Amino acid sequence: MSILFGKKEDEVISSFKEHLQAVQKVVETAFKILEGQESERESIVKDVRKYETEADSIRRNVETMMYSGAFLAHSRGDMLGLIEAVDKIANKAETVSDVVYLQKLKIPNSLLNKYVEEYECSLNTYKALEKSIETLFSDTEKTKKFVLEVEKLENMGDKIERGLILDLFKLDLELAQKIQLRELALQIGDIADRSEDASDRIEIIILKTGA
Repeated sequence: MSILFGKKEDEVISSFKEHLQAVQKVVETAFKILEGQESERESIVKDVRKYETEADSIRRNVETMMYSGAFLAHSRGDMLGLIEAVDKIANKAETVSDVVYLQKLKIPNSLLNKYVEEYECSLNTYKALEKSIETLFSDTEKTKKFVLEVEKLENMGDKIERGLILDLFKLDLELAQKIQLRELALQIGDIADRSEDASDRIEIIILKTGA
């Protein structure tokens, strides 16, 4: 089953999908800062900020189209809430890159793979969310499956995060460094959390439309 719209809504949906791709670009670029050399961090952060600004611009364009009359009044608020929830994922990825860059964070070699694993899980959670939104406009049965995948991956990320923090506090490091590294783990986990928040909005849209 699909949710049917008119021509004006189709234009918004096209831009909505463009925003999803822009946010993915932010999340993927921020990922590079974990394994990149310290000398590369400034360049990576600049790219992240540039792509986040582009995602913001697309979001504002979508919102302008919606306020001009796209979507029925009773569903417009839900769609606006959804794109804003997705945009917060890009903001969080930018925060991750800032935490590493601005604090000149040094990740111990023994934990690097754990951080990479957690970020990969957060990225995959976002990708599942992206698919759930793309199919929302064409096949809501597929959307429901991707929403469940988002929840599954977010739970997996929580487990990785807890194990990472447990291992972190076993290391012989200064407490201040442990706190910084713990904050990084939490911020990475928040990417998946925000993806799940957005997927909760999708469930509400499906329930309201009866699709």
